[in-house]
Amino acid sequence: MAANREEKQLEMATEVMLQRINEMKLSLNSLMWKLDNDHQNITFPDFLDAFSVISGQMNTLMRLLRSDKVPMLKGLTVLPLSLSQDPDQALMATTDARLPCFNHEVVPDYLRTKPVPDAEFKHNAVEARASVVNQDTVTKQTAAMNKMASHVLDIINTARDDWEAAERSGPPPTFSNGDTQELVTALATGRAFKIVPVPQLSRQTSTPTSTTSPAAPKGPGPIKTNIKTKKR
Repeated sequence: MAANREEKQLEMATEVMLQRINEMKLSLNSLMWKLDNDHQNITFPDFLDAFSVISGQMNTLMRLLRSDKVPMLKGLTVLPLSLSQDPDQALMATTDARLPCFNHEVVPDYLRTKPVPDAEFKHNAVEARASVVNQDTVTKQTAAMNKMASHVLDIINTARDDWEAAERSGPPPTFSNGDTQELVTALATGRAFKIVPVPQLSRQTSTPTSTTSPAAPKGPGPIKTNIKTKKR
């Protein structure tokens, strides 16, 4: 009887834990969908609110595991009944197609009771640093981070608006109709051209020096003819 009672308690506790896990999974799926498909409308406060909901659900699940109503799960051992490289349809349905088969590669990760040593060391180091930071420093750093995130978001929104406006108006023109018409008119009628006067060469009035070349000889003058007619 005692064994049956413990088994029934474990079954009820497992059902409650599955409900809490499914609630948390829905919240995670909703947040990931917004980040993938509606990221242009989600704001940083909305992201913080969604993250706070997930964090609260995680804390509720942890309190449930520590409750006296839940049997000590540390005393239970989970062992794989079989390992196979072939796809398992029931396993895919249970894990939402995230785990197609249960083989020797995924067993150490899914049945691990402690984190990877490197990850655990980094996590402990971060927690140690966070525990010694002053609360005023945390508040100032949070405010600076929010201000920087808002500034970056404004820049992104401005660039997005400019890009969408450029797409609606089409590519910028590479020519000017006014300049083209003015150029054609200038070539056809000469309008807008400036007339530059040609400078006149001044005549030399001084006598040539010895260094100048001699003037060319003049040609013979006109020949005068006098034709007389004889009287008969």
